Amino acid sequence: MTIPYQVYLVGGAVRDALLELPVIDHDWVVTGATPEQLEQKGFQQVGKQFPVFLHPKSKEEHALARKEKKQGEGYTGFICDFSPDITLEEDLERRDLTINAIAQDENGTLIDPYNGQQDLLDRVFRHVSDAFIEDPLRVLRVARFAARFHHFGFTIAPETMSLMQEISASGELSTLSAERIWKELEKALNTCHANVFFSVLKDANALDKLFPEFILEDNQTLTDILNQVGLTPAQRWAILCKNTPLAELTQLHQRIRSPNQFKILAEQTRSFLENQHIPMDSTTWENWLISVNAIKKPQPFILLIEILSRLTNSKVEDWQKLRDTIAVINAASLIKQGFSGAELGQALKKVRAEALDKTLSPLIS
Repeated sequence: MTIPYQVYLVGGAVRDALLELPVIDHDWVVTGATPEQLEQKGFQQVGKQFPVFLHPKSKEEHALARKEKKQGEGYTGFICDFSPDITLEEDLERRDLTINAIAQDENGTLIDPYNGQQDLLDRVFRHVSDAFIEDPLRVLRVARFAARFHHFGFTIAPETMSLMQEISASGELSTLSAERIWKELEKALNTCHANVFFSVLKDANALDKLFPEFILEDNQTLTDILNQVGLTPAQRWAILCKNTPLAELTQLHQRIRSPNQFKILAEQTRSFLENQHIPMDSTTWENWLISVNAIKKPQPFILLIEILSRLTNSKVEDWQKLRDTIAVINAASLIKQGFSGAELGQALKKVRAEALDKTLSPLIS
């Protein structure tokens, strides 16, 4: 007996294929099925709020078609209806943007009830329905999509931006968890147009509500730096935060609970720009190199100087040479000379500073 349910590829996989981008993740919607039917086929349920199942072989997510009704606050305040009579069109209607509301059946036929293909061609982010306003997370999602697809020339439909501004004015953004905010931000930082994420939030009147301490710089110089090949997401975050005062940046990191890798790199970058300048004398350089643990943690140090060299128009090789110069100096010879305790520490600092002077580095005054 054939189980009368249908499986459709939906969302990002269809969108990215139409944009001729690599498709990494596949999300599927199942219509006309019950949880029991899928479990009988070997699917494993993993969703809590609503039934999401892992395919027995591919392990890709299959979600039962559902409708949502707003009941509480925030992006979790929804009641889900996932009965077997929910249609594909009803499921697609609850999605955020028309370009994410295109489905494909097993024969490759596209189902596009909300004209997402036309919006893809026109490079427009447009909400599917007025239900868009019920989920404050969508402000962040649209900003993240704007960063990811910036090179395609996408714009946000004026009526969609109006809804984003309405969400900002409603106070609903305050219901978003720090973890959810960070997840969207981190995805944006994986793009080389991460500054667009913040520009969109500013246009939506959401930047001051989500990142009140953050000072946005939006100019061609910043864009050129962010577009350079090889930057990590943490480096992009540090570059974006370069104008945010250290005290405010520390508060921001605490509130959004950023991972230490992002936090430390951004705060070290801002601290240097706030407290140091090039050139500096050798003693100041020695103090700074030790303060950022340049000797013991060479890999994080490389990430740091790759940023600082870009922001100060200097050569990363010159920064690396300073670290290498003091890294080969140890306390053994000084101990043989009778130094110990605090005197040993002072003598070691003096030897390092003298070695830095001898490098004739352009970074040293």
